[in-house]
Amino acid sequence: MRILHISSEKSWRGGEQQIAYLLDETAEAGVNNEVLCREGSSFELHCKKYEIPYHAVSFSGVQLFSTAFTLKRLAENFDIIHAHTAKAHLLCYYALSLGMTTKVVVSRRVDFVPSSSFFTRKRYNHLGISKYLCVSKAIENIMKSYLDEGKDRCTTVYSGVDLKKFGQDCDDDLHSEFGLDKSLKLVVNTSALADHKDYFTFLDTAKIISDKRSDVHFIVFGDGPMKEEIIAYAHNLNLDRVVTFAGFVDNVPSLLPHADVFLITSKTEGLGTSIIDAFACKVPVIATAAGGIPELVEDHKTGLLNNVGDSASLADSIDELLNNDELVNKLTAAATVKLQRFTKENTAKATMAVYKELIEN
Repeated sequence: MRILHISSEKSWRGGEQQIAYLLDETAEAGVNNEVLCREGSSFELHCKKYEIPYHAVSFSGVQLFSTAFTLKRLAENFDIIHAHTAKAHLLCYYALSLGMTTKVVVSRRVDFVPSSSFFTRKRYNHLGISKYLCVSKAIENIMKSYLDEGKDRCTTVYSGVDLKKFGQDCDDDLHSEFGLDKSLKLVVNTSALADHKDYFTFLDTAKIISDKRSDVHFIVFGDGPMKEEIIAYAHNLNLDRVVTFAGFVDNVPSLLPHADVFLITSKTEGLGTSIIDAFACKVPVIATAAGGIPELVEDHKTGLLNNVGDSASLADSIDELLNNDELVNKLTAAATVKLQRFTKENTAKATMAVYKELIEN
C-alpha cells in the first residue's frame, strides 16, 4: 500500500499532529508513506527530522496549478492520494482536472458549510474524490447535505491522541511557573488564538468569575493570528492580573494535569482534540456545543456543555465544578472511559480500512 499525504500548512497545529500520528501508525502496519508539503514548512522540518520521504513544493496561488502537474506525475507511483488540508484538496482537484487517475481521499476537519459558489461546489462534487474523512459526525452530516451526489463518500474517522504521552512526567508546577498563589484555582485552555476559538467569550467568562470571586486564575496556552487583539481585549476588561497568556507550549501532557478546569469556548470546532488531551489528563471539561464537541462532551456525563457565546452559563459551570468535587470525579471517570475511542491507534485503523476498501474496489 503506497500513500501520498499532502499538507499545505506552514505552521504546526492539531491537524499536522494528526498527520504525524497517522504516518507513524500506518508505517508500523507496513504502509509506504510519502509526503507532499509546503517548502519551508514545519512539516518539511518534521519529515527531515524523522527521515520521512517527502517532496517540498510551492502552494502559493500563482504556482499552485504548476504544482498540480508535479502531483499528477507523482501520483502514478501511489495507490491513494490523501489530502489533509483545504489547499491540498484544491491541488488534487487541479490534478484530477489534468487527468490524474489515482484515487483521492480528503480529510475534512472544520464544521462550516463550504461556499455555495459554482467553483467550490464543482470541486467538492468532483467524483475523483473517492472519500471524505470527517473528524466528527457533525461534519459528516454537513458534507452529506452539501454534496449533490455521492453522499456515501462521507464517513467519520475520529481524531485521536497518543495516550502514552499522558500520565508520565507531571512535575511542572503551574503556580510556581507563573508566580501564582497556591490557593488559586486554575482554569486553562490550550487552543490556538484564532477566531473560531472565540477567546472573547472565554475572557467574558473570566470577567464574570473575577467580579464575584478572587480565587480563580485563567491561563491560556497557545499562539495565533489574533494574539494581540485578544490580549488587548483582556486588558480592556481589566483582566491583566486574572489571565495569563503563556504562549505556545509543547509539553501540554505535563502541564495540564495541574489545572482544575479545562474551558473551551469555540464557536466552530471540527472535534476538539484539546478536549481529548484534557480527558487524558483527568481535568474536568467545560465546553460550548460547537460542531463535533458534543460527540466528546456529553452534558453532566463527560463534561459540562453550554451554548456558544453564553459566558454567563459558562461562568455558572465553572462555579459548579469548583464547588462540587463529587461531580468532578464523576465527569473525569466517564471521560476516561470515553477517551478510549479517541486514540491515534483507532484513527489509523479506521483510516487504513478506508484505504483498503478503495484499493480493493
